[in-house]
Amino acid sequence: MNNSLKKENFLFRKRERWGLTVYGHLLLLVFIIGISYLILSNLYPTLAPVEREQTELLVVEGFISDYVLQAAINEFKNHKYQLLVTTGTPLEYGDLLAPYHNTAIVAGKSLLRLGFDSSKLVMVGTDEIRNDRTYNSAIALKRWLKVHRPGIRSLNLMTMSVHGGRSRLLFQAAMGDSIKVGIISLPSFYYGKHSWWKSSKGFRETMNEAIGYFYVRFFFRPYENELPAK
Repeated sequence: MNNSLKKENFLFRKRERWGLTVYGHLLLLVFIIGISYLILSNLYPTLAPVEREQTELLVVEGFISDYVLQAAINEFKNHKYQLLVTTGTPLEYGDLLAPYHNTAIVAGKSLLRLGFDSSKLVMVGTDEIRNDRTYNSAIALKRWLKVHRPGIRSLNLMTMSVHGGRSRLLFQAAMGDSIKVGIISLPSFYYGKHSWWKSSKGFRETMNEAIGYFYVRFFFRPYENELPAK
């Protein structure tokens, strides 16, 4: 019997353990709910900021929906810009049927159809279709500016809803310290900034962009590929 007890004592040890009481669990739950509320209530403003810079250059991401185009024209007129540039990448679908094969051109031609002045419009696209499309669009714009508008020191980027925060980070990474990037995130036609979590589309887009924003903020490293400037 004594040998058995000694063996058990050799294999097992008794330790004092602290644990939460019922009130402790309730306090922890309240804390988690509070933190979650703060994060979610500030998520949309973080992902869809509106912070303009004083500039003569308005840049519009070419993937935007058609209803945004008129807003881009109004923005251009109301803030006295001198030039509007559309950026974009090759179409992901419909390329065999569409007469224009890059979203920069699709957006630009659509603006012209709405009556925008062709002398104040430039379309700058990239050939990148797989990796870091937003960033490569910004790189293409940077190269164009270096050749055609070397004096530009700031720009305002217009895009859609929760894509804005990530787009701004990537454009600023591409531009470096020489050009400051303002951002205009237009509201989504499909969900509101205070009700995005009430619809499947709003929830999916917001969560997806939140993950993308987190990745770009903490893990993305700027680079410049070897594609020739256009």
